[in-house]
Amino acid sequence: MNFYKKNNAPYEEIFDHIADICNLMRFCFESDNLEEVIKAFNYLRSCEDMTSEIQLPMVLIRKRFSLSGFEYMCLMLALASALEGKGSPTFFEAAEHYPFFQNAEVFASLVENNTLKYLLDSEEGCGLSRHFQIKSIVLNFIIKKNISHNNIFFNTYIKKYPIIYKDLYQRILNFISANSVSCIFIEGKTGSGRRVLASQICKELGKNTVTVYSEDIENISEFSANLVGLCVMTESVPLVIADAEIKNAVKLINLITDFLPFVFICSSIKDTKISLKNRYLMYFKMGAIDESKRRCVWNYYLDFNESDIKILSSRYHLTAGQIAGVCRNCNLNADMKSLISEIMLLNSENSLSQIIHPMFRIDDLIVDEHIITVLNQIIKTAKNLSSFLAKYGFEELFPYGRGLGILFYGASGTGKTMSAYILASELGLDVMKVDLSRIEDKYIGETEKRISEIFEKAEENNCLLFFDEADSIFAKRTEISDSHDRHANGQTAHLLQKMEEYDGIVVLATNLNSNIDPAFKRRLHFTLEFFKPDAETRMTLWRRFIPDKMPHEDLDFKFLGETFELTPAEIKWAALSAAVQADGSPMTMGHIFSALKYEYEKSNLAIPKINYKNIQLQ
Repeated sequence: MNFYKKNNAPYEEIFDHIADICNLMRFCFESDNLEEVIKAFNYLRSCEDMTSEIQLPMVLIRKRFSLSGFEYMCLMLALASALEGKGSPTFFEAAEHYPFFQNAEVFASLVENNTLKYLLDSEEGCGLSRHFQIKSIVLNFIIKKNISHNNIFFNTYIKKYPIIYKDLYQRILNFISANSVSCIFIEGKTGSGRRVLASQICKELGKNTVTVYSEDIENISEFSANLVGLCVMTESVPLVIADAEIKNAVKLINLITDFLPFVFICSSIKDTKISLKNRYLMYFKMGAIDESKRRCVWNYYLDFNESDIKILSSRYHLTAGQIAGVCRNCNLNADMKSLISEIMLLNSENSLSQIIHPMFRIDDLIVDEHIITVLNQIIKTAKNLSSFLAKYGFEELFPYGRGLGILFYGASGTGKTMSAYILASELGLDVMKVDLSRIEDKYIGETEKRISEIFEKAEENNCLLFFDEADSIFAKRTEISDSHDRHANGQTAHLLQKMEEYDGIVVLATNLNSNIDPAFKRRLHFTLEFFKPDAETRMTLWRRFIPDKMPHEDLDFKFLGETFELTPAEIKWAALSAAVQADGSPMTMGHIFSALKYEYEKSNLAIPKINYKNIQLQ
C-alpha cells in the first residue's frame, strides 16, 4: 500500500531527495555559521515546493501533523541519525542548533502539545537532556518499508462490493459530517460486515482503515501513540474490534483524541453502553442480513443462475462473512453441491449440534395414514402461518413466538426422527440436531448459555431445531429441596423462554411422553403419537426395505408382516443384515430368519417359535 508516491515517480528518486535533505540536516546540525544554517534550513523548508511531482514522506508527515519548525527539525535529526547509524541526539542539541529558537515553541513541542510522542521514542520525563530516536513505523514509512505494526492490521478495500446496509451507511456518514470529533459504535455479530461497512464509509471520505483487536493490547499508552502515528501518516481511521472485552477499547479511544476526527468501535456484545471523553458517541446496530442482502453478496462472489442464487439466499441464513468464507473455500468456481457441502461443514463446527441436509420426502414414509395426515397439516401450517397472520389481522395477537412447537412420541424406531427430517425437507430447511449430552454443565449459567447459543445458531441458519430423546432436558420440574433442584428448574425456565421466543420450528422426540414437563406441552402446537405398524404396513415395509436390485428367492412378505411385530427401524436393519449374510447370492427366508433372531436378541425380546417350511426360528 503506497501512501505518498505521486505520478509513479521511481522510489530511487524519492530516496535521493531524502538523502540530500538528511545531508543538509546534518550540515545544519554541525555547522557553527548561523547565516549558512538559516539559509540551509530555509531551503529545507521549501523542499515541498521543489518536489511538486513527488510527495516526500517527511513533507507529508509535517503537513499531516502540523509540525512546528522545531518539531520538524527533531524529526529530520532523528531520521538522519537513523540512516547514518549515528548516536541519538538530545532535545537540547536540537534546540541549540535550531536557527529560529524560541523558548515558547520548544516548550509547546515537548510539554504542552507533545506531538513528537507520535513520531519519536524518547527517554521518560520532559527535560531537554533526553535522547530521542525516530519510531520504527515512522522510519519505515519514510523509506518505504513495511509500515505495519504489531496488532495493527491494514484493511484491504474490496472494490465494487455491494453496500448492503444502505440506510446505515448514509446515517453514519451524516453523523460524521455533523460532528467534528466522533466515535461510531457498531453493534453486530462477527462476520456481519462491520469492517466492510466501515471501510466503505472511509473510502467515501478518502480514508483508509486499520483494524485493532482490543484484547490484544498490552502497553496501551505506547500502543495508542503508535496507532495515532500510523493512522495520521497513512490517513487511516482506526477500527477497534471489541468482541472479547470492552474496557481496553474505551481506554484506547480516550487516548487517541488527537488528529483523528472519527473512530469506529465494533462489538458483538449486546446492549453495551460506554462513556468517552471529548468525543460525540453514536450507537448503530447491524441486524441479520435479510434474503435480499444475502442475494447481493452471493451474486458478488458467484456467477450462478438466479434460481440457484435464490435457493442459497433463502435457505441458508448466513452472514456476509460466512458467505465469503464458503465461496473462498470453494475457489469461487464450485457447483451447488460443493457449496452446500461447504455450508454443512461450516455449520457443523458448532459442537453442541449437527446440521443435516435432509433427503427424505413425505412419500418415503410408510406409517399409519393418520400420521401422514397430521404431517401434511403441519407442513401446510408452517408454509402459510406468516401470511395467514398478516392477512387476517392475527399479528397483534401473536407479537412474538410465531414459531411452531411439535412433539413426536412413541416407541423407538417408529419413524419420529425420519418424520422430523421430512418436515424440514418439505419446507426447504436443514435440520439442526441437538447433542443433548453436551448441553448440561455443572457450572451455574453455562447450561443456559449453551441453550441460548443453540437457538441463536438455529435462527441464523434457518434450521428446523430437533431435540431427540427430549425428555432428558424437557423433563418435569421437581420440588426444590436443594440448590441443585433450584439450578435445574432455572435451566428449564430458560428453555421455556427460548422456545416461546423462537420464530422457527422446534421438534421434540421422545419415547416417554409422560416425562415431558406440562409447561412445555402447553407451548406445543402439534402432538403426534407414533405407533408400531400394523401387519399390512409391516408387509409394505418389508417390500420397501429389500431393493429391486437385491436378488431373492420365494420371500413371503405377507408371512413376515403378519408374524413379526417389529418397528420400521428393526425391519430395515433386519433386511440389511439378511443381505449381508446372503453375500451376493439370492436372499432367502433363512437369511431373514437369521437376521430376525439377532434383532430380537438385541431388543431383549422373546423370539417367536416358528417352523416355516422346515426352517425353524427359536
